[in-house]
Amino acid sequence: MEFTFDPDTHTYCIDGKKVPSVTQICDLLTMQKYGAGAALIRQAARRGSAVHEYCELIDYDAPPDEIEPELVGYIRAYLTFLRDYRPDWTHVEYPVYHSCLLYAGKCDRRGIIDGKITIVDLKTTSSMDRPAKISLACQLAGYNLAALDMGMPVAEQLMGVQLKRDGTYTVHMQDNIESRYKFDSDMLFFDLLSITRLIGGYRA
Repeated sequence: MEFTFDPDTHTYCIDGKKVPSVTQICDLLTMQKYGAGAALIRQAARRGSAVHEYCELIDYDAPPDEIEPELVGYIRAYLTFLRDYRPDWTHVEYPVYHSCLLYAGKCDRRGIIDGKITIVDLKTTSSMDRPAKISLACQLAGYNLAALDMGMPVAEQLMGVQLKRDGTYTVHMQDNIESRYKFDSDMLFFDLLSITRLIGGYRA
């Protein structure tokens, strides 16, 4: 099975067939929140991409010489998270795909935290409301299911780390989100994948 990713168009393909991304699938839960605010979405996406790039450099022991002033707080938040949790990353910004369900994505981090295999997704949104938290939980489920399909061990904990402009961060554990809002991330992810195929024209 051949898996490819085109960074210019952010397109994933399995055996030459375009497949939906985990982010695209889970964004169905937050689309209404932004409505027609295309400029806001573009700004948030640019900020998120830049912060991810800086964090990746840090994790590869190649910290950036300069950081955009408006993003300094987010990077300080990430450094504080690293200090507090001391993760041992085994994978950084690594692509995953599911050979049967036919979707793909780029998982932010996988490694060991507190002796447990952990998947981490980094967020730079200013607030995490109910739809955003449920979307996060489904994203984490999607990455974990794909990693399992690729033969990786099951993750023992799934967490989102919300990096904030003021230099602080908040950890959102998937099991806590599920418990609070009474849903199953795996099952909801399957439903969202089916809807994405239907409205996006993806064929299984």
